[in-house]
Amino acid sequence: MSEKIGILALGHGSKHPHNKDVVTGVAELIAKKYSNVVVRTGFMNMNSPTMKEGLDAFQGTGVSTIVAVPIFLAHGVHTMEDIPQILGISRETRRTTIKIDGRDVTLIYSEPLGTDELIADLAFRRAKEALLAD
Repeated sequence: MSEKIGILALGHGSKHPHNKDVVTGVAELIAKKYSNVVVRTGFMNMNSPTMKEGLDAFQGTGVSTIVAVPIFLAHGVHTMEDIPQILGISRETRRTTIKIDGRDVTLIYSEPLGTDELIADLAFRRAKEALLAD
């Protein structure tokens, strides 16, 4: 039996709807591209689903591991302290075990997006778009 993976795309949350739209859009793109992965979203504050509700949304999916991915560019107080605390994740091991459908499921916390060629390519694309908008 192969392992079924879940991804919880984490956002900060905002009173501005575009913040939720971006995190939800990223989650939808992951789900579309990787159909063998179960993708859900969760927000730290001001939006729903909350991070706990996002984890609860894996009920009935059969996932054995969930990777919580902060859709943040860089580490800060939220990614280093607040989110691990909300999720009950050890800052040292970056993982814990949660119960879903009465089974133990491993919850792993990933790094934020960070410095990556894909981010650089996207930044360059945005610069070109701005030049063309003149």
